[in-house]
Amino acid sequence: MLKFDQTGDHLQTIGRRGIANGEFNFPTMVWCNDAGELLVTDSLNFRVQVFNQQGRYIKQFGKLGSATGYQARPKGVASDQSGNIYVVDSLFHNLQIYNKTGSFLLNVGEQGQSLGQFWLPTGIHIDQQQKIYIADSYNHRVQIMQSHTGVR
Repeated sequence: MLKFDQTGDHLQTIGRRGIANGEFNFPTMVWCNDAGELLVTDSLNFRVQVFNQQGRYIKQFGKLGSATGYQARPKGVASDQSGNIYVVDSLFHNLQIYNKTGSFLLNVGEQGQSLGQFWLPTGIHIDQQQKIYIADSYNHRVQIMQSHTGVR
């Protein structure tokens, strides 16, 4: 992962290709939470990694599996004002919600074309009003949901 300043000058390289802590296998999205930590979806290592403002590895959560709480292809990550972490998984066609320590809370959605269903979700954003925007790729739409910041 590369860090640049506002003029495009390279400042820092974070991590390299691999499977160890702080290494990546196809990272797909970066999110900066309210604490200034960087959350990175490490798609083919089936996890989300967390780094501090200086780019040092802090922790990770998620692992490959097919049961609730596991990840198959995490593509996007965001966090709400309570620190809950939202991960879209394109292979499971859902939104997974974790608390700020990375413990699984619940998943939302399934494969389909109706509201609340997804088909290859690939991105997520949470705005200041706690609205959740999910890029629902194969359905050619963005779905908008409301975060319930009381989820712990």
